[in-house]
Amino acid sequence: MAAIPLDLLDRIRALEQQVRQLTGRAQIRPALDQVLHGDVTVGEGGRLLVQDPDGTNIVETGQSAAGDWFVRLRRDNGSPALGVGANTYTGDETKQMVRIFSRNGAAVVMDDYYSDEYLGRPSIPIPWQPSYPTTSSANPVTAWIALGRVQCAVFYVAAEVYAPPNATVTVDIETRPPGGDWENWETWTVTGTAAGRWEARELTRPMHGIPHFTHTMWRLRHHVSKGTGQAMTVVLGGYQRHTFTAAETPDPPPAAARAAAAEAETPQLAALRTPADEGTAAPGPVEPGLRTIDD
Repeated sequence: MAAIPLDLLDRIRALEQQVRQLTGRAQIRPALDQVLHGDVTVGEGGRLLVQDPDGTNIVETGQSAAGDWFVRLRRDNGSPALGVGANTYTGDETKQMVRIFSRNGAAVVMDDYYSDEYLGRPSIPIPWQPSYPTTSSANPVTAWIALGRVQCAVFYVAAEVYAPPNATVTVDIETRPPGGDWENWETWTVTGTAAGRWEARELTRPMHGIPHFTHTMWRLRHHVSKGTGQAMTVVLGGYQRHTFTAAETPDPPPAAARAAAAEAETPQLAALRTPADEGTAAPGPVEPGLRTIDD
């Protein structure tokens, strides 16, 4: 029998050992707790879910049953925290809205449902400042002034107007975006009885032609258009809000107006004012409403 070199047997044994090691390692499942130097792709119809121990989806992203792509974040108790995309906790049609929710499920921050440009929530107050809230002038006098940046799609203001006995008061609400002229938004009249009369009025109007975040002025003007006496106008409050219906979607501004609004600054407030009227304040209301401090 031929002699086999010892080193050859050693090499065969070493080779067998390496084969066994490779075979064993092939059966070991690699760790799946890291993604390095690459992407994880969720394709058409797929979703990525992060669940708590009871099966509640805390994080969801992917394609919804409605066909759009979405992101949802929930709290430990399953209540919504943030959503982007259609059917995000509401079941409405595809709008790709962004919403942040309070702990009881109310949307406290969101973009507008019907308008692609404006903030939906929160509503933004419009602070009105008195200029000459009483007047006996037969020519329009600025009673109240407001200015601010337009955030939401719909404008709202509430006011009360006092008409002196047997006289008529005419009231105008106007706006002036930067680079534009004064535009009348509403005109109405209040006619006083034999003892005078208070009348309440509300105005709700889309921000037609005013781009989002435009620095804008509003003014409320009044005058005694018939008869004589002292008129008074009181602004109860005002704010901007989101659209309730598609009909409240503001008309888009012309391109030139949008460009001007991006650069222009408002004129000085003094330009809005007219000389003060002399005379006594209007008497208190004879019907329920806002009363003077002397009542």
